[in-house]
Amino acid sequence: MRTSSETAGRSSTHYAFDSLHALPCGCVAAIYRTHPWDVQVVAVEARGPHCVHQQHEIGSVLGLEMGETDRLSR
Repeated sequence: MRTSSETAGRSSTHYAFDSLHALPCGCVAAIYRTHPWDVQVVAVEARGPHCVHQQHEIGSVLGLEMGETDRLSR
């Protein structure tokens, strides 16, 4: 388990930690928000002991999601 000081160390000027989510397979995914583009990056933070998904390696990116699409047109 990460302490608050370790979690805070994962943020930079380009991305910031947003939240953690438990996946059905037992893995834990972290949501990071990039700056200034407001894109969410979903990455595996911890692998579940019984996870059968080969792509669930610690640190691997599971997906990207754009924030408000109209922000780019402003």
